[in-house]
Amino acid sequence: MPVLAQQIVGGALYPQIWGYFQEGIQSVSDLLAKVLEHRYTYVPRGEVKDTLALGKKLGLAVARAHGVPLTVLSPLKSGASHHAELAKLTIVTERSGRIRDGGVVLAWCPRFKTMEQLQHVENCTIVLVEWIPGEMEAWAKVAGAYNVVTDEVMTAQLDANARRALEGIVHEGYKGWTDNISDRVVRGYLDDLQAADAYDRDLVLAYARQTKWERAIERLEKIIDKYEASSVPSATTGTPRRRVL
Repeated sequence: MPVLAQQIVGGALYPQIWGYFQEGIQSVSDLLAKVLEHRYTYVPRGEVKDTLALGKKLGLAVARAHGVPLTVLSPLKSGASHHAELAKLTIVTERSGRIRDGGVVLAWCPRFKTMEQLQHVENCTIVLVEWIPGEMEAWAKVAGAYNVVTDEVMTAQLDANARRALEGIVHEGYKGWTDNISDRVVRGYLDDLQAADAYDRDLVLAYARQTKWERAIERLEKIIDKYEASSVPSATTGTPRRRVL
């Protein structure tokens, strides 16, 4: 087994996580090779088996493979520093530090606000390890991330019309969706998505989060809440999920 694959396995880790993977992944070497093909990697939170340990080791191994230091992005420094492997690394949080473009980032159990630190980067390789199951799935679809559990590249499946509507929503947020005009215009774009059978609340928000901060996203959510209450009450993709740190 190659050295990097051995580093991922880490002894007892192998039997703990291997039951997750699909037949397309036959070995740890296969998994690492797949991950290295992609700029974005998504490690969904396991509800039965542990995927956190796997994600941590993947981040470290990807950085070694690229020959660069690993930067850890975490909501709080304490969220990463109590892991011995991460404590000695550069840790960027929501309130401190800045991600330098061009390296490898381990987004360690991030919140949506944590991900604001990645808005400016263009050339980083990102391994995102999810905390709340499914919370970052829409991010993975918009980013086209490789899902290590399902062995697939995720996609939002947006056609040109859907992308135009989403871009329109983002454009209307140039002032943070604070006025009545942006409210009406956004509702029109949401109608366009609904008519095209492309409406997905989580995808709309994930698309906007690529460039907008959470303070503005909260206002967009209120517009969407009103839209869903009056137009498409069955279109929601799930109840809001809040993290408890």
